[in-house]
Amino acid sequence: MNDAKSMVEKLYKGNGKLYLACLCVGLITGAIVSCYRWGLGKIGVIRREYFSEVNLNNPMALLKVWALFIVIGLIVNYLFKKFPKTSGSGIPQVKGLILGRIDYKNWFFELISKFVAGVLGIGAGLSLGREGPSVQLGSYVGYGVSKLFKKDTVERNYLLTSGSSAGLSGAFGAPLAGVMFSIEEIHKYLSGKLLICAFVSSIAADFVGRRVFGVQTSFDIVIKYPLDINPYFQFFLYIIFGVIIAFFGKLFTVSLLKFQDTFNGVKLPREIKVCFVMTISFILCFVLPEVTGGGHDLVESLIHQKAIIYTLIIIFIAKLFFTSISYATGFAGGIFLPMLVLGAIIGKIFGECLDLFAATGADFTVHWIVLGMAAYFVAVVRAPITGVILILEMTGSFHLLLALTTVSVVSFYVTELLGQQPVYDILYDRMKKDDDLVDEENQGKITIELPVMAESLLDGKAISEIIWPEEVLIIAIIRNGVEKIPKGRTVMMAGDILVLLLPEKIVGEVKESLMKHTSTE
Repeated sequence: MNDAKSMVEKLYKGNGKLYLACLCVGLITGAIVSCYRWGLGKIGVIRREYFSEVNLNNPMALLKVWALFIVIGLIVNYLFKKFPKTSGSGIPQVKGLILGRIDYKNWFFELISKFVAGVLGIGAGLSLGREGPSVQLGSYVGYGVSKLFKKDTVERNYLLTSGSSAGLSGAFGAPLAGVMFSIEEIHKYLSGKLLICAFVSSIAADFVGRRVFGVQTSFDIVIKYPLDINPYFQFFLYIIFGVIIAFFGKLFTVSLLKFQDTFNGVKLPREIKVCFVMTISFILCFVLPEVTGGGHDLVESLIHQKAIIYTLIIIFIAKLFFTSISYATGFAGGIFLPMLVLGAIIGKIFGECLDLFAATGADFTVHWIVLGMAAYFVAVVRAPITGVILILEMTGSFHLLLALTTVSVVSFYVTELLGQQPVYDILYDRMKKDDDLVDEENQGKITIELPVMAESLLDGKAISEIIWPEEVLIIAIIRNGVEKIPKGRTVMMAGDILVLLLPEKIVGEVKESLMKHTSTE
């Protein structure tokens, strides 16, 4: 019991060295993600300029470009097969790493592979975003620093979370959203030390990013509040819009999973399927370039240009399906930015329809673009606080806080009624785990923290009422910052932090199992 007590004291003591390590993680991640953003920006400009100059009257030039797309696809496919943990957005992998279900055994080479594969794949027009890879790049940095400074599993997880925060912060210039995303979506609970770690690294990454890209927000949006439109009518529209967005959010998740299943189910060599997808990307770069790449420029065009409704519908359908096809390949790239783009398109369509029938004006249409991004993110990811903060930081439209909160809450509630799981949880469940994972460097017993969520299976139950996994000992309960020694009759309450002592080799299995009990189902 003395050993257990010392572990708890270590877990909750102030640790200046840990915060310094988080600062290093943030600075390094900021530099890497800034290079990643810069590379994606440059290759995107090259792609657009080249396709604007080449035309159908030059078949040899077209053939060369098509061959280049195929070669890029095969290179990225080789990296995918060589380093499978770099596939997709990377956010499910970060969750798996924190839960102890996977390990970055070749973290440095995987980091390089993720960087190169992302630049090449997205640069070749695939409809994927930079944010997921940026989050995983940050986790690689956090993992590397933990190895360098020989941190234990608990402090390693702090560094992983810090790196993830820094990655999202650097990707969008949104430090608060980076902190909230790592807590709300990846780590699933909040503690003072975790918050400080995430803030330190996120702010450091944002500082580096601002030295490269400036201090302007990600989206250049000028919003005028519609004072001449009845506020009650506005609020009614926010509710209607939130309901509509929720159904389209479910459509996105279903589409993403169906295309993934179809791609994996087709009985053809993977290389042939990759060539087919790269050919689609090549064609779309000619006929519908708006839907290629992440889509940042498309959002900017929606804000500043008038558009025909049926054209917007075509772009939405094409972007939705091309994003699903692109993600089905497993290539390095996220769905974060494409989600925001799809939400912006729905907002644009909704705003144009309102203007057509109620003459609300172009200024009010811009509102729906911003609201659509936040609500669509919440409908798919089901992280409402992150969604609101992210859009506030990316647009600087803080006077839309009430509207953003309203549509996000409505969207979240409706998706809950629809029984829609968070997309990253679904992708995590589908991800291949390292079932035989054993940490050879440290196979002793360690402590882990688990939160008790409101209305979960543990909330309101006595410790003796729960069948705990073997070899697991509850050594403390942290309630309102005060450590309590638990007994069998001790009742667990929402907000409690359980401190468990268990063998490190079973941490992944136990933590994943208990997290399902501590979270609301």
